[in-house]
Amino acid sequence: MKNPTLRRVLVVTTVVGATLGGGIAVAAWTSSGSGAANAKAGTAAAPTTTALTAAAFTSNLLYPGGPAGEAKVLVNNPNPYPVKVNSIVANGTPTGSGGTGTCTATGVSWTAQTTLSLPVPANGNATLTLAGAVSMGPTSDDGCQGALFSIPVTVTVVSG
Repeated sequence: MKNPTLRRVLVVTTVVGATLGGGIAVAAWTSSGSGAANAKAGTAAAPTTTALTAAAFTSNLLYPGGPAGEAKVLVNNPNPYPVKVNSIVANGTPTGSGGTGTCTATGVSWTAQTTLSLPVPANGNATLTLAGAVSMGPTSDDGCQGALFSIPVTVTVVSG
């Protein structure tokens, strides 16, 4: 190069460029470390059930030896996430009340509902209609006519 000023500008530019490039390389260094992150899972609250009144039974009233009837159960989900009911099974002896007389031997039985997938919204409830879930055998007391039967059940849910 014959022009000394141009040569000086190129040298200064090269030196400045090299210095800045080195600074960028230093700024781009990385490192890492290890440790633990913490999270806490909530605790699932048990669903609750409520048997609905006699008006909720829409078909197949029970009678001794008759066909299985429809049951309706209100399931309440107190959890902040939706659940699915996957089974409802009996967990006690059915009782009858409000019949025409003494209803000690109800003859009522519950058919386990074990292949369900019925949704219940978060912090909500759902009325489940279960066709063929309840029946009355031939041993029912005569006083059970017109009675409303309470059948203790256990409801199992999964998050979903």
